Amino acid sequence: MLQHLASELDLTIHPVHVNHGFRPGDAERDQAYVEALCAKTGLSCRSFVVDVTSMAAELRMTSEEAGRKARYDAFYQVVREVQAGLEAQAPHEVQVPAAEPGTRISGSGQRGSAVSVRIAVAQNANDQAETILHRILRGTGTDGLSGIAYERYERGIPVIRPLLDVPRSSIEAYCRQHQLDPVIDHTNAEPIYTRNRIRLSLLPEMESFNENIIESLARLARIASADKAYLWAQAEDAYRSLLLPWEAVGGEPVGETEMTVLDREGLAELPDAIRRRVIMKAFHEIGLASDISEERLRAADEIIGKKQAPKTVEFPHGYRLTVKKGRVYFSS
Repeated sequence: MLQHLASELDLTIHPVHVNHGFRPGDAERDQAYVEALCAKTGLSCRSFVVDVTSMAAELRMTSEEAGRKARYDAFYQVVREVQAGLEAQAPHEVQVPAAEPGTRISGSGQRGSAVSVRIAVAQNANDQAETILHRILRGTGTDGLSGIAYERYERGIPVIRPLLDVPRSSIEAYCRQHQLDPVIDHTNAEPIYTRNRIRLSLLPEMESFNENIIESLARLARIASADKAYLWAQAEDAYRSLLLPWEAVGGEPVGETEMTVLDREGLAELPDAIRRRVIMKAFHEIGLASDISEERLRAADEIIGKKQAPKTVEFPHGYRLTVKKGRVYFSS
């Protein structure tokens, strides 16, 4: 698809393949297939072979988490190599996009005469549906219902998903129409991961109630994504208005390292949906970007709303929220 659009959108394509080493024999077959396909179409494929099982053990990750890290390590390396090559040719025309969540890049992604680099990955509408159901089963909040983003930033580089609205059935039909013969990872048909079980069992069962369940879940994701963007924009504004400069704080330390301080009364007056996002934003600013549970947020709400003696709520990984003298301290 990208090749068909290359001339129209002025794209230069750099294929990347990562062999995770999970399926000896089949993994090498897949790598050879991709390299041959790229050579046939005049593209040079960069292949990476990674022992993801060992990587997962060393980093204490699941194999899925380690596989994802291996892929994005490879993508990021190629992006930097491509950027370096472009800068050598035309140093004033290469743009490294800023990490601005929500920024949309259309067409070739050029702003003015600058050339930008992004990573295109192939998640489709079925992947979106599986992701939303997976999150619901794990107890997601409303932000999680937004599913996979059309565009987001990974290490400052835009990651785009051009096929996110396309169901898998349409992709398979496209392959038949153009006499393509894709290789299939047989583990996708084995109920060995939660996502596979969702794909193989839960979604087919849901289709017996709603034959358009894939489209319905994709619509839910779009609606939730719009709501999420609005609520976070409100939270960003509220955070900036409540942030106390160090001169106003008077250098009163609470944590040992980084710290953010907000006005307690203003924070308490915010609607719950905005206040909790402001709390998450404040923690994100000092390094806590995940693992914030609804239980901890409710505990924080309780002490923020009361004019009492100093109180503290412990958050994961050594972070804490402390209410003291009309201020809310976020520290580690």
